[in-house]
Amino acid sequence: MGSSSARLLLAAALLAAALLVILWMSLQLAYRAEVDGLLESSTRSTQKLASRTTEVLDRVLHTSQLIQRLRDSERQMGLKALAAEGLLPSQFAKAILVTDRQGLVIDATGANLALSLADEEYFKRLAQGPPGATDIGPTEFQPALEAPALPVSQRIDDGAGRFMGVVTALIPPWLLTSEYAGSEATGTAVSLVGTDGVVRARLLGGKLTFGEKVDVSRVNERVSAARSLRVPVRSSLDGKERFVIALQLERYPLLAVVAVDADQGLVNYRKARLRLLLWAAGFGALLGLGTWLLLRQLRRVEVSKKAQHQAEEHLRAALEGSLDAISILLALRGPQQQLLDFQITDANKRAAEMIGLPLDQMLGRRLSEVFPAMRSSRVMDTFAEVITTREASTSELLATLGVMKGRWLHQQVVAVGDGVALISRDITDRKLAERNLDENRRFLQNLLDFLPLPVYAKSMHPDGLGVYEFWNHAAERSFHMPAAQVVGRTVRDLYAPADAQRFDDQDLQVLRDGKPRRFPSQVFNGPEGRRYFDTFKAPVLGADGEMDHLLVIAEDVTERRAYAERLVLASKVIAETADAVVVTDAEDRVIDVNRAFSAMTGRTLAQVEHRPATEAGLPPVPDFARLTGAADGQRWVGEAHLALADGQHLDIWLSTSRIVDEDGHTTHHARVFSDISILKGHEKALQEMARRDSLTGLPNRRHFDERLAESLRRFARTGPAVTLMFIDLDGFKKINDELGHEAGDQLLIEVARRLGACVRGTDLVFRLGGDEFTLLLEDAGGTEALQTLCQRIVEALSKTHLLGGHEAVVTPSIGVACALPGESPDTLCRRADQAMYEAKRGGKGTYRIAD
Repeated sequence: MGSSSARLLLAAALLAAALLVILWMSLQLAYRAEVDGLLESSTRSTQKLASRTTEVLDRVLHTSQLIQRLRDSERQMGLKALAAEGLLPSQFAKAILVTDRQGLVIDATGANLALSLADEEYFKRLAQGPPGATDIGPTEFQPALEAPALPVSQRIDDGAGRFMGVVTALIPPWLLTSEYAGSEATGTAVSLVGTDGVVRARLLGGKLTFGEKVDVSRVNERVSAARSLRVPVRSSLDGKERFVIALQLERYPLLAVVAVDADQGLVNYRKARLRLLLWAAGFGALLGLGTWLLLRQLRRVEVSKKAQHQAEEHLRAALEGSLDAISILLALRGPQQQLLDFQITDANKRAAEMIGLPLDQMLGRRLSEVFPAMRSSRVMDTFAEVITTREASTSELLATLGVMKGRWLHQQVVAVGDGVALISRDITDRKLAERNLDENRRFLQNLLDFLPLPVYAKSMHPDGLGVYEFWNHAAERSFHMPAAQVVGRTVRDLYAPADAQRFDDQDLQVLRDGKPRRFPSQVFNGPEGRRYFDTFKAPVLGADGEMDHLLVIAEDVTERRAYAERLVLASKVIAETADAVVVTDAEDRVIDVNRAFSAMTGRTLAQVEHRPATEAGLPPVPDFARLTGAADGQRWVGEAHLALADGQHLDIWLSTSRIVDEDGHTTHHARVFSDISILKGHEKALQEMARRDSLTGLPNRRHFDERLAESLRRFARTGPAVTLMFIDLDGFKKINDELGHEAGDQLLIEVARRLGACVRGTDLVFRLGGDEFTLLLEDAGGTEALQTLCQRIVEALSKTHLLGGHEAVVTPSIGVACALPGESPDTLCRRADQAMYEAKRGGKGTYRIAD
């Protein structure tokens, strides 16, 4: 680069640096002013939210105090009467409950509310707390209200300060957040967070959420960052950056939190920033364009010189580096522009070697001087045609001139100006290789055609993948398809889609593994019926090490397979028969036993093989002639004794046969026997098969485990869908404690009866123990059908029970889980059990369906 170019670039760089400094300072001032205004507005919104929340909570606690005073007074007005006279706030008059000291609801403003609050954590805290204590519990979904609610409770005490119960108001959380969230910018999150870190209500984008656990100290850190550093933090809710402002309520353990979306809050700043950036970009573009134009003009001269020098070097490098012989020929013409001859204007060393002259003696000479006979050949006509049509000419020819005489050449003639470029390559070796390859191919074709096994080959080249290229005579006979029908086609042209897909998958395995593979018992449906072939597929690699072809050798194993199947069947019959079977040789030495023998005697084949039968606990071979009364007797049946491996003896029913060959000589003995004392074992097994609950008559846990496993196995084989319900009785322990176990037993019997009346005849009801029941359903229908069944069960079991002159009410908590493909019984039971506990936590007397 010249000195003038360097000075120009230095000046442009200084101007650009000054521009960047001014731009940065302007952006910092604009950002600080915008953030300060945004934080001030957010602080006002947080104060309004805190004031609104305090006002609502004060009204709630004032209502609780009113209820307590009226209950202590002579008026004794109920909640419904208070609501009718307008003494209860209309926003939550439908969701107020009053309990006794045990947590039982004794008064409520609405129907279907919880019957007991004894299990609620806030009830337990107030029961243990000081007189007049209040509690703000976590927001939960209330099934009776069909909406979430925030429980605000106050302890009820008598005159002596003793705990008498609680007043609980279920406040819709939107009452606390909706009024101010609607006036905030899009993307602003308005939240109420307990000092325990649990979100009571959060409104974002019109959606109310609750129950999330947050780190209160982390919220305070974000507030500090927003005020001191003026930087937003990334929200875990949706990943957006927000400025967070929080305010602790004075009388309640709550924080009012307002988180403003930085993208919305900094809109004006971003507009100002965009204007500054556009101005700076425009100035920078003008500066850069002027600098570029000046530099461009300086560089054009240098580039032009370099390009000319490089072009000359590239041409020479291409000529000398080419493996082909290249000659540049200029046309020589007469007065009438007729073609007379060609002059060699340039050539590479390879061309000089092919012609047989030094390079310096070739250049500048006429073609006719180097090859006089060429003037009368068709070569000159070819050159003239290429110059005229401007289309290249390619040919392969046997040289008849010069040092290349008798060798094969590949020649290409390309038009270059008023002349041609002659490109020649010696392809003699390739021609010889092609001829040898053709001879080898014919030899291999003849060899494979006369093999007795079907042999065929497929192409594995990408442009002809799976195309049959060879099909021998044995393949024609075995598959009843001539080679003309197969060669040039693929399996999808010849076989059914399912068979073609199977063959392609096998080819893919060989292609992926790169090694031979055997595929036994491949089915082929031909004119002679179903035939079986063992197929051996091997990759054939090319010179580059990649698979070029797939060689396949097939063997018809239909007859062998049928014989083997008969042998296997006979072996399976012996192995699987319930009677013990022992086979011995002519000298009565053991050669085989079945599983029943090992199970009965405690001896395996390895322990008794090649030993006399008597050492296996069997009686010796009988005298067939004496026992049967026939000289050629071959079978005896009767009772015998068997010695077991542990020294005990069994009475058996024994059949002993003598097996002879064609000449009547004994070759083997076969003994078949069974344990005739098995009746006692059967009686014991029957006793252990008792699967009924003695109280309710329902199937017990053992039966449940067996039927659940069986249903899931059918489901795994595309059987009916399986649904499992876990049912637990709410308040059963209280009935046992107050009315006695006899009343509890009566209740369980009635619950079993009602459950049976609620389900179909094909559904199964089980009692697992205590007050735990299960339902096992198959093809129970979709979610609506399950919801209908659950509601029917809840209604049936929640009706009053008459137990020994006492009326009692229990409600069921139901957990439902639908089996997933491949799911184990334990996993399905855990999901149903978890859903049942979610139903309990959701208020009891309801159901939950697991995801």
